[in-house]
Amino acid sequence: MSTQQPTAPHDHDDQNDRGARPQRGARGRRRPAKAAQQARTERRWQPSTVTPVVRALAWAMLIAQALIVVTGALVRLTGSGLGCPDWPTCDGVSITNTPDMGIHGFIEFGNRLLGVVLGLICLATVIMLLRLIAARWDLFLISLALTLVVPVQAVIGGISVHMELNPWIVAAHFVPSAVCVALSAYFVRRTYDAGGPRTPIGTPALRGLAWTIAVLTVIIVIMGVLTTGAGPHAGDEVSARNGLPIVLMARLHAAPVWLLVIATVAGIVAAHRQRLPEVRRPLVVLLIVELAQGVVGYIQYFTGLPVWLVALHMAGLCVVIAASTAVLDSVYRRAPLPPADTLLAPRGRTDLPPEAAAEADAGGSAAAGAESDPTAESGPTAEPGPAGAAQPGADTGAAHGTGAGRGTAPGAGG
Repeated sequence: MSTQQPTAPHDHDDQNDRGARPQRGARGRRRPAKAAQQARTERRWQPSTVTPVVRALAWAMLIAQALIVVTGALVRLTGSGLGCPDWPTCDGVSITNTPDMGIHGFIEFGNRLLGVVLGLICLATVIMLLRLIAARWDLFLISLALTLVVPVQAVIGGISVHMELNPWIVAAHFVPSAVCVALSAYFVRRTYDAGGPRTPIGTPALRGLAWTIAVLTVIIVIMGVLTTGAGPHAGDEVSARNGLPIVLMARLHAAPVWLLVIATVAGIVAAHRQRLPEVRRPLVVLLIVELAQGVVGYIQYFTGLPVWLVALHMAGLCVVIAASTAVLDSVYRRAPLPPADTLLAPRGRTDLPPEAAAEADAGGSAAAGAESDPTAESGPTAEPGPAGAAQPGADTGAAHGTGAGRGTAPGAGG
């Protein structure tokens, strides 16, 4: 007669514990993974450092600012300034253009719609930079300023419509757009450095040339606005002109352009002699655009100001403004962004906040320990120890993340 050996109560408990450990390991893997994914999402849409997404928004803002200038010029050049004869609605009833307004209504409303798109880009940039206020307050303030200009420009545009495109109001409507192009170009350049104090580079003469280029660009913009107000493209048949002599204004507009070319060439020579390629490169770009602008400007003057050439000239003006801003900024050096400060570093721990990184590393260690320990699923082959004793391998590798588990954590998480 055989005698059945009684099973110790702790044997069943140990077996149950061994069966439950993989589940705890699975939950341990899910929690850090969820925290890591949430941290990545937060850093993507509200990063704590400059990321490629922030830089892409900066470029989008610069392009949109330039497009606003070009489409505004097309509104004036095609006689569509009163295509929507009312503001903020288009005709006093409909907020959009209607078919009976024809092509002029489409052009004018398209320019208004692009202003809305620009406002959304600016607002998205401000929201994304909220977590960067402490570290990069300069970027936040620039984006906030660009955002606030959008409704101001909308109001000035509405006033110009109600004033039937008064040339002085139209000029006041253009100047903030030119300033925003320069500020957007500066914003783009700021996304490529770490902020902080700036250090002047080069000789005082070279920096003086950079400031001279900036001042001449401002004069050229103002003289260009006055020349446009004296020209034939008023924006509508009923719109008045500013009464200035067009030939005299064209010559006064060309004089600072030639001075700008001379200053740019002198800057290139000085930057080359001082071995400052970071200053020479934007100067070369500026010189190329200046020469192209000069060719377009003289051709349009002697061919009766054709619409497409004037529009091309306005696009070139935006590039001149952006390049002049880059030249002025290039003579002041800031610390570059560290290579690790990027959101898109694939599967690295540098893309997580410290808390989430620590939790993810702990979870990765636990997961790796559970996977590398065969006793986590099949149980130990040795005889069970006394009640309350730790099982070999199951706790030391999976629960505590030591030994083989810790050694494989970078590979599992990285």
